[in-house]
Amino acid sequence: PSGDAGIFVAGAIIDGRYRIIGRIGRGAMGEVYRADDLTLGQTVALKFLPRALAADAARRKRFHNEVRIARRVTHPNICRVYDIGEYEGHTYLSMEYIDGEDLASLLRRIGHLPKAKAIDVSRQICAGLAAAHAAGVLHRDLKPMNIMIDGRGKVRITDFGLAALVQELDDSDMRAGTPAYMSPEQLAGKDVSERSDVYSLGLVLYELFTGRRAYRASSATELARAQAERAPASPSSFQEDFDPAVERVIFHCLEHAPEHRPASALAVAAALPGGDPLSAALAAGELPSPELVAASTHAEGVAPNVGLACLLVILAGVVALPFLNDRLKLYSFVQMSKPPEVLRFAAQEILSSIGYTRRRPFTAHGFVVRDDVLDRIETESDDPTRWSRLVLEAPPAIEYWYRESPVPLTPRGASGMVSPRDPPLTEPGMTLVRLSPS
Repeated sequence: PSGDAGIFVAGAIIDGRYRIIGRIGRGAMGEVYRADDLTLGQTVALKFLPRALAADAARRKRFHNEVRIARRVTHPNICRVYDIGEYEGHTYLSMEYIDGEDLASLLRRIGHLPKAKAIDVSRQICAGLAAAHAAGVLHRDLKPMNIMIDGRGKVRITDFGLAALVQELDDSDMRAGTPAYMSPEQLAGKDVSERSDVYSLGLVLYELFTGRRAYRASSATELARAQAERAPASPSSFQEDFDPAVERVIFHCLEHAPEHRPASALAVAAALPGGDPLSAALAAGELPSPELVAASTHAEGVAPNVGLACLLVILAGVVALPFLNDRLKLYSFVQMSKPPEVLRFAAQEILSSIGYTRRRPFTAHGFVVRDDVLDRIETESDDPTRWSRLVLEAPPAIEYWYRESPVPLTPRGASGMVSPRDPPLTEPGMTLVRLSPS
């Protein structure tokens, strides 16, 4: 033990495995140290939790269960938890070491992020949060202090699994910022859901884009009252040229009633500038208007009048569906279990994994029918049940595609629509990913 240096001094050996390098953080949830894992030969972060946890068997058990669940989540934007242990009365976590800075510290230092960087960071936060939700894990303590950004600009959300402790902190911990990012239902002790995390996400985005907290309060009680009585100040009221699309996204997240918020973190990402507003509306369970359908393609897509014409064709097709032949009806067999935004994030992660880590400014994505697959099934048998093979057919009859380009994607064909082959992949830096929609 050592005063200002923290619980442990540099060089101390923990559990015969970890050698302390130095303390890198301290807060209401304990102290964090950089350490060498002598067994695996890698640098890790060790988070030592408050002693009160070790003294309460029920809380310790609940915490172990939460961490066990959180360990299932693997995603590039989530800090990995490796193990949990006890040493000299201290409970600790061994985690991925991130050589960077937490968002709270960064914002104190520079105020707020430039718009383009803020949108990029926001998308990464949404991606990590969506992955956790897909695994059935809620964060319940999302805040700038729990978001790390490394030297390459990559975001990691930390402290999944610590929410069981956060819930038992009182008003004296308000200065540490713990309840300051909680949703109204969480402050009221009610059941929480993904939309509770979305509310916290809205508070983080408010601070990310403006450099200010949405609410200032000295206690959880005061904060709950402020949330119920008023909306935060509009960012555009104190920041010139603030993007109205970003403002709409933030205030949508900060709706007091959970059912009025975006249904998912993916819906938030899709609604940000440069995202897909049509996917955002569908993910939110809303019926998109014809104008939204027309405007939903990317900058390199079709004009509104063409989009409206396409919509009329689609509606006509729906009306005529009972009269179409078996080949058109077969699409009911194809598994489409992943929404477009999930597939888009998956495609981007694939590109990052093979070295394309910087996102290109021009993108397009969609679905394409594999006629060769349909033709093969149709000609191989006259059995009316042959189309049921589409459930397991490989390659799938319908594929998702995603394109990025350093130059505008201007289609050359008569349809006026970007596709996997139009425009051709002739420019350096152009990329194309194809995925199964399931």
